Order: sequence, then C-alpha cells, then structure tokens
Amino acid sequence: MGFDFEMYGQTFSEFYLNSKGSISFDDYTIDWTPEEFPFTTDEVYQIAGFWADSDYRLSGEVYYKITQNEVFINFVDVGYYNQGEDLFNSYQIIITSDDSDYLPGDANTEMCYLNMDWAHGDVGGSNGCCGNSPATVGMDAAGDTGPYLQFGRFNTLDDVYNGPAGSGDGYDDGVNWLDYRSFIMNSEGDTENLAPFPTANVGCDTLTLCIGNTYELDLGFLGPEPTQTITVTSTDVPGWDYTITEGDNVTTITGIFTAQASNVGFQEITITATDNGSPVGETVNTIYIEVLDIELPTLTVEGNTAICAGGELELTATGDFDEIIWSNGTVGNTNTYTYGGTFFVTGYIDQCQVQEEFYVDQSPYFLPDVVVDPPAVCPGQTAIAVVDSLEQLEYASYQWDADWNGLGGEVVSYVGDAGAELTAGTYRLLVTDEDGCQGQRVFIIETVGSYIPEVTVDPFCDGIPESVVFEGGYSSPQEGALLIYMSSNEDSGWGGSYLELIINGEDSYILTSSDAFEQFDFDIAAGDDIEIIFYEDASVDSDVLSVSVYNCGFLNATTISDLSAGTIFSSASECEASPATGTWQCLSGPVPWSFSNVNEYDTEFAPSSYGLYEICFTEETCETDYCYDIEITEEPSVSLSVLDDLLCNGESETVFAEVEDIGGTAELNWSAPGEDGVASNDYSFSTTTTYNASIVVTNGCGSASASVPLYSQYTPDPSLEDASLCDGGEVYLDPTSPDTDDLNFEWYLNGDLIPGEIAEEYTAVSTGEYCVEVTNQCGSGEACANITIVGDIPPPLESMTIDCLGDGFASVVPDLPEGYTVVWPDGSTDPTWEVADASIYDGTEICLDYTDPFECETNTVCSYLYIGLPPTIEPEPILVDDNGVDYWQWSNPFRLIEATQAGNNDGPHLTLCPEVEYEFDLNAQTWNGTDWVDGAGEYEWWVECPDTTIYFGDPEDAMTVISSMLNQNCWEYGIALVGSAINPCAVGGVREEWDVIVDYCELVVPNVFTPDYGDPMNEDFHIQGLEVYDNVRMRIYNRWGQLVYSDDNYRNESAWRPNNGETGTYWYTMSLPNGFDYNGHVTILRDN
Repeated sequence: MGFDFEMYGQTFSEFYLNSKGSISFDDYTIDWTPEEFPFTTDEVYQIAGFWADSDYRLSGEVYYKITQNEVFINFVDVGYYNQGEDLFNSYQIIITSDDSDYLPGDANTEMCYLNMDWAHGDVGGSNGCCGNSPATVGMDAAGDTGPYLQFGRFNTLDDVYNGPAGSGDGYDDGVNWLDYRSFIMNSEGDTENLAPFPTANVGCDTLTLCIGNTYELDLGFLGPEPTQTITVTSTDVPGWDYTITEGDNVTTITGIFTAQASNVGFQEITITATDNGSPVGETVNTIYIEVLDIELPTLTVEGNTAICAGGELELTATGDFDEIIWSNGTVGNTNTYTYGGTFFVTGYIDQCQVQEEFYVDQSPYFLPDVVVDPPAVCPGQTAIAVVDSLEQLEYASYQWDADWNGLGGEVVSYVGDAGAELTAGTYRLLVTDEDGCQGQRVFIIETVGSYIPEVTVDPFCDGIPESVVFEGGYSSPQEGALLIYMSSNEDSGWGGSYLELIINGEDSYILTSSDAFEQFDFDIAAGDDIEIIFYEDASVDSDVLSVSVYNCGFLNATTISDLSAGTIFSSASECEASPATGTWQCLSGPVPWSFSNVNEYDTEFAPSSYGLYEICFTEETCETDYCYDIEITEEPSVSLSVLDDLLCNGESETVFAEVEDIGGTAELNWSAPGEDGVASNDYSFSTTTTYNASIVVTNGCGSASASVPLYSQYTPDPSLEDASLCDGGEVYLDPTSPDTDDLNFEWYLNGDLIPGEIAEEYTAVSTGEYCVEVTNQCGSGEACANITIVGDIPPPLESMTIDCLGDGFASVVPDLPEGYTVVWPDGSTDPTWEVADASIYDGTEICLDYTDPFECETNTVCSYLYIGLPPTIEPEPILVDDNGVDYWQWSNPFRLIEATQAGNNDGPHLTLCPEVEYEFDLNAQTWNGTDWVDGAGEYEWWVECPDTTIYFGDPEDAMTVISSMLNQNCWEYGIALVGSAINPCAVGGVREEWDVIVDYCELVVPNVFTPDYGDPMNEDFHIQGLEVYDNVRMRIYNRWGQLVYSDDNYRNESAWRPNNGETGTYWYTMSLPNGFDYNGHVTILRDN
C-alpha cells in the first residue's frame, strides 16, 4: 500500500481484495457463504463492506485506487449468483494511514453505500433474497474470540432492521436499510465507543398529515459494540402514543402519531438514544409534523383478489379523492393485474394521502399429464404426445412449443387439439382452461439407437491397402454424459430450492434454476457413484418442480416429480462398454472383398484391387444405414486432340480426350457447352470466336486438366450505306460489327486504293464512292457507299415581308431549292404560307425553320410580316373661303384665323404670331384588317426654312407649333410646315403641307375714331394687324368706370362702334392669346 494500516492492534502494509465484497489482510477469503462475526471459517482480519455471493459474469466492476495515505475500493453495480442481472449493489470501502486527514477525527475506516438492491445469491435463495446465509456487514479480527464490529445480517429486500446479529425470522435485516448510509470508525483498537445507530432514517423534511392520517414509527437504536445497553427517551406531544422496548444491544421505540382536530398545527417529536459506553454516545432524532385541518375520506379496494396463472383481474378503488395512483403507476379508479403479489393504492386530496395495501393471490401453473409414445425415438422417427383423455375435458386450448430453450425438436403435425406428432427434442405444452387459467408441462423425447461415429474415409492413393478399419461404435459407452434437467411450472424457476450433485463422494456441484427449464451435463464413466440431494425452499411449492436424470444414455432415464428434502437419486453409472451391433454389406466394387466381423460396427474391410467400393452398416436397433465410399486409385492424367482447329461458317469439329485413371473413379468435366462424363465432344459456333475447349479430370487422389484452341470464322459480309456529308462534317464507315481479329481490310475511294488504310473503320470527309474489301481465312466480301456533301444556301426570306394589296391575306413564299422542307410558325409544312390579315402573326416577326433534303442541318430565318394599306389623313387646319376672304379653320375646337399673303405673294399663309400655340393635326387612320382605326405606324414633322430644315422630335399624329420652336432664319418668310404619316405600305409617308409665316404680328391701336363723321373712314374701333389673332379679349369702360363693351373674340369685322351718339374718351383693356396685354384710351368724335 505504501503505508501502514492498523486494525485491532495489528499493523498491515498490504491487503487482499476479495470478490465476495470484502478486503482482508493476513490472507484471502473467497467463501461465497457469508458467516456471522466473529465465528468465521477462514479466521482472517477483514472489513466486510457487503460479504455476499456476488457474481460478476453479467454485471459488476471492482475498482481500487491507492494514494499516499488512502486506499479506495469501489464495488459498482455488482450482481448476484447465479448471473443475476436485475438487481445491483454499489458500495465503497476506505482505509487510511495515521497521517491521513481524509476521515474526521481519529477515524481510519469508512464504509459507504449507494443503492443496495439484493441481499442473497441463488444458492439457498432466489431473486436476490431470502436464503439461509444472509450478507454480513462489519469488520472482524482473526479468531473466534477476537474483537469485531457487526452492523447487520442482510437477507430481505426491504429497509427493516432487526439488529446487528442473528439470522432467520425476527433477525434478518433488509438490505435497503443500507441505502446511502456510511459508517466511519477507528479500527486501530476495540476501545472506541460509537454512538448508537438508528435502524431507520426518519428523514428531515416536515411530514404533512390530515385529520385521520397516522404516522407509525418502529425505530431501533443499535449499539455497535457488543454487550452495550441503549437507553431511549421521547418527548410527549398530543396524539403521540409510544412504547420503548429494551433488548440485547438494541433498544426499540414503537409508536403511532394520530392526526386529530386537537393537534392541528405543527408538532415536534424528539427521540434521544444514549449508550453506557465511555464516553457516553448519544444520537438525537427529531420528527417534524404538520397537521392540516382536513378530514380524509375512506379508501377501499373492491373486487376479486384471486388470480390463476395466465389470467387477469380488475380491481376498483373507491373514495372521494382528487387523484388515485396504484403502485404500478396506473392513474384512475381501476387497475388490471396479470400476476400476484402485495400491492398498494394511494388516494391524494390536497396535500394529504391515504394508502391501502392489498394482496393478489395467484395460483401456480398446474401440471397437465402428457403421454408420449414412444418416449424415445430413432433419428428421423417421430413420437405421438397426447394429453391424458380425462384431463382433456378440462382444457379449452393447447399450445405446443418446440425447441424449448433451444434444445431441439420439431412439431411435424397435430393430432386433433390435444396431441402432436413430434421429433426428438425438448417441448413445452401450455394449456388453458375455460376460466383462462393456464398449466404447463416441459417434457423431453430422447434419441435411441447405437452411437455410430462420424467417419470420412479418405481416398487411398499409394496402392491397395490391406484393410480399412472402422471403430468407435457402441450401444453403451465406457464413458458418457450425466444429464440433469431441472423443470418448474413457474417461470421464475426453483427460487431458493436447489440440488447438490455428488460424484464418487468427492466432487460436489450446486445446481440452481431461475427459469422454467435448466439443463446440466457432467462427464461420467463406468463405476462412478452418483448422488443427488434436494434442498427445499419453504417459500417455493415443491409440487411444481421436477427432475429428469439421464444416466449415460437416453435409454437410462429417471423422472422425479414428487420431491422432498434429502437424497432423491442414488445410483451407479450405467456406462458400460457394449458394441454397436448390426450388419455390414458391400453394395458395389471390385471383387473379392471381406469383413473381419460382419455383425458389429467395429470391423476391418479388406479390398482386393483398385476401384470404388460402397459399403454400408445397418444399425440393429433403429435399422439406420451408415454408408461409406472407399476409393482406391492414383492421380489421373489427360490430353486433348482435334483434326482441324479452323471451323468455317458454323462447321462442327470433334475434340477427343485421352484419360489415364487406374481406379476408374475419375469425373470428366468439360467446358461448356460440352457434355460431362464422356471421352469426346463436338463443338460448333454461330459467331466468329476463338474458344479454348478444356477438360478437368478429378478423382480422390488429384486432378488433371488439358485444353485445345478452336478458331471459328465466317466469310466476311461487309455492308455500307449511302450518306450525305454535311459541310464541315464527317461520315463514320463501319462495314462489320462486331470486328474480330481474323478480318483484314482495304479501303478504296472512287476506285483507287487508299494507301495505308487497313483499319476496321474509315471516316469520310469528302464526296465520292467509298469501297472496302474484307478478307479472312474463310473468304472475302466487298461493300460500297456514295457520300454526298451538302452546302449552305442564301436566306430564303427578306428581312421584311409586306403585303399592301388589301385582299385580306398575304402569301409568304420562301426562295428555297427543290427538296427542302419547311416548318412555319403555326407548325404547317406547305411550301407557301398564307396568313390572314389581322391574324396573330400580322405585324410580328415570323421565323421559318428549313431543312436540306439530306437533313444535314436545320436553319432558321426570320422576317417582319406586315399586311395592310397605306394610311389616310384628314389634316387640320384647312383653308376656307368666306365671301372672298381666305381663313384657316379648325373644327375641334372651332377656330378661325384670317389667312395672310407672303411677301412674295405666292398664296395664303397662316401667320404664326409670337408665343401663340397653333395645333396641326394629320388625323391619320390605318387599316387593321377589318376597319380603319385612328393613328399610323410612324410620323415625321418638319419645317423647310431658307437654308435649313428643322425636324421635330417625338412626332405624333398632331403637332403644336409656337414661334420659339423656330430660329430667326425662319421668321418673316413664307415657309412650309410638313406632317407625314408612315407605315410599311407608305414608307415615304402620306403628307400634308401648310404654308406658314412667322411674324412679330405688331398691332396699331387708334386713339380716336369718328363714327358718322360724314365720310366712310374711321367709323369704328379698328385695330391694324388684329386679323392674324383669334380669341382676343376686349373690355371698354366709360369715364365713370362703367363697362360699356365686352367681347372674348374681338375681330375687326365686328369692331366696336357705338350707335347712340356717344362721344368723349373711353378706356380699354385688350388681352392677346399669347398673353400680351394692351391698355389705353380712345376718343370718339362725331360731326354733330
């Protein structure tokens, strides 16, 4: 360890780690039967963390760690014997040196526990508990009188504690009492006094009870040291009744606290335990209880609590609770049970609960009586198993399970409902009665007959043997197997009951079973004495147990169903050397031959020559034949020959095999498609190929092989097809497929040999006649093909296709050479495409796919299609004559402006005054296939000035012109304003031309006029230059500011002329359409 550990006055520097849950110091101990301290068989110093029958085969690990002053040993998830893997124990042992400060005070030993699930192995116990050797926890010095410390003997799966010593009822401790406890001690001497240990954990949380609830306490205090006296006292509180009982080394306080209306609130019960050691040890436990002012209802479990194996029952819990939970986790008032045991149900209301315990009594599987005839069978034979005819009246269904526990057997057929035809093996019969209760029987059908060994006779290759020896057959052997089958009608097996097998009074074996069936086998020989002792567990019904013993052979069977404690079987081994009897015979082979003993298996067979012998031994009991082939020969040899290895055009050729096989036992295997087992084969082939005909000759002494090549050829029959070679492309010429190695090629172009071209294929890139000659050993053949180049052509459609005939359709005709095919946008393929005016294709780009006659390639050409008429126009303004005066007239809105003459007197013009807007409109219309509609496809507007032409951007159907749009070069001259409507049928446009002059349009306003003055002159308010304006606004006021005249389209033709003799000065305001205003006065003079 690296340090000294002191225990009861002895010092140790090393320890033994024992698999049964302890460490020891002066020697090891591996006793799987725990004993009570200090009376142990091995008498070693040991610290027993949990001395019990541990089994690590399926679960459990042991770890240890040694530091400078401490040793830690951990037993983790340890299972119990026999291979228990449902319950586990985990605990730790710690020992330290005097220099360690790991443990408090002067302590040098600690035992710690996590979850502890099992207490006893299956030898004497079952399911981890309840045997005759409880687990021991404590520490002990060597010798029966040395000092020791024992905390308990643990045998049950609960937390009941009955004190540190003794075993059996009233003494056994529950292993759960150890859960999460730890014991800290000083093991150096036996003088340290340990405080009393409580036998139960009362907890530290406050208990909550309702009126009517009770809390029961059964708490003992253990004096770990022998012979100590423990004194226990308790405080008194309302509702707390208790009794203190003093015993040997343990004092117990039992009591019950009843929650009543008189003790509602918080209560404390303090229990103090002291010993008479030196110094006095004291342990104090305080129980905190809160009583709620809530009265609990009664919880009752109703229903039949008896159940048979295989059945089920339903129980109901009644009571006015918030929630009811059964011990298996089911929530609700009802619960179903399929097995027996002790259970409980809990009712919850607010913070309180009531628990009711109940017991479900499950009867075991009953044993149906099965009659097997015969009880043992020969290999391949069957037996009939039938349920006793009287019992059949009691059962409703039968289930025959073969190969039970993997021990063989097959149900061949069923004999009614209650019987079955079975082969040798192990079976389980499960029967169910009308009430749903079940019974089961496990039984065995054994194999009888002599034992004949498995023998393989190797071929004899070194000459003829004097004899072939057969031995090892017997009807009863000198040595054999003792088979013991333990059966139970309960799936849990034998529980704590077990068997002890003793052979020759010396070798002892413990046999346990945790399943319904368990098999054991042991080697025995003639003269061995066999004894089997039954040990009974009182908690297990022995009536459901049975034992089958097979003493050196399946014919020597003994079944024991009525078991009682003690020796149940005592016999000598029934192994004895008896030969296997029967008859030998030779079925085939060279003669003569002989057997040394024709009536027993053990014999010698004497052959006389090379060859194959078939001999058989017919076993007497089951008349089973055991046959053997004896091959006497030597290694074979073989060669192949053929008259002609060249096969032309499907000819057949024979291949001959010459074989040497002295024993005549060889097998001849030809390569496919040859026939096996013959000396020659004919081969022919439907294709050109090179084939290796082969043969393998095999006998027991070896094999030989040979092969010969065959060459199959066909007279070449090449073929080539004419093809068109597209410009820039190539044509792949392949005259034969598939190509074979026997062919030779020569290529020709236009009758001339192409030098160096001898390949199987040729690629043509030009126009011409290509020929090939193909030859092999069987003949030759020739083929030719014409290759043509296809060139490009000009686009067959113009960029635009226009039809202005106005006959309602257009004919589109592509310019294509003969033989070309076309596909039009609508999918049609006619050479000419007729398209209706106003169809979906009118006014769109159409695309034509065209393909050459050799289909080298397909090209696409596109053209804009237009079907229609030239546009029409109705231009404004127009020139009209009104009583000899020319005017420019607009219709919408109506507008009238007097025309003016240009300076060169070349006709009436439209004067464009500064900043006045003039609207020019073509009013164009276009034919849409069914009607004329407003607008044209395109427009152009421009003016032709001296030395320059001005084009207006974004032209539309109408054009608004003002003087600022024109430069000064265009002013004061007669110029032309041109508008043009354009579509594909009028590429040059349909035009209208207006003569205009851009002028400053100055006005001369008179300041006096003389109506009725005696001459026709100056009769009204005539404004010189006003005729080129329209929409002139005029207002005239008298000297008093009164409006006397108003006109929104003032013109000289209707100028203001007062006719009531007015005279004097008047004021006027005049607004022109360009926004210019004129203001002034005018005087009227009259000749009175």
